[in-house]
Amino acid sequence: MQALKASSSTVIQKLAGSIAINIRNEGIVTVTVVGASALNQALKGCIVARRFLKDDGNMDIVIQPSFVPIASGEVPTSTDGTAVTGIQLLIKRAPIEPLPEGVVPPAPMESHSPVDPTAR
Repeated sequence: MQALKASSSTVIQKLAGSIAINIRNEGIVTVTVVGASALNQALKGCIVARRFLKDDGNMDIVIQPSFVPIASGEVPTSTDGTAVTGIQLLIKRAPIEPLPEGVVPPAPMESHSPVDPTAR
């Protein structure tokens, strides 16, 4: 199983590509993050990877988050010297389930253009 790391400066497209490749090849991958900005980038990477996988091979993913202790050599300790806790996203391959009969699929994503709140 491949273990990836994400930071606040991680390029979303590259992370998404790495996630998608590992899901196609092994069916499982982890992404470890420390901090809210890094988690934000990692989740965006998962969203883009999910789209790659749906477009290419009728695959989906599930994400299981958990807290993990981070080794002291990997990131600096906090200002008070305590250990750092990170978040690990365990990402697994999942088949795309057909929608139950009568359920309407979600609308495709639309581009968001600025809305003028004064226009009616």
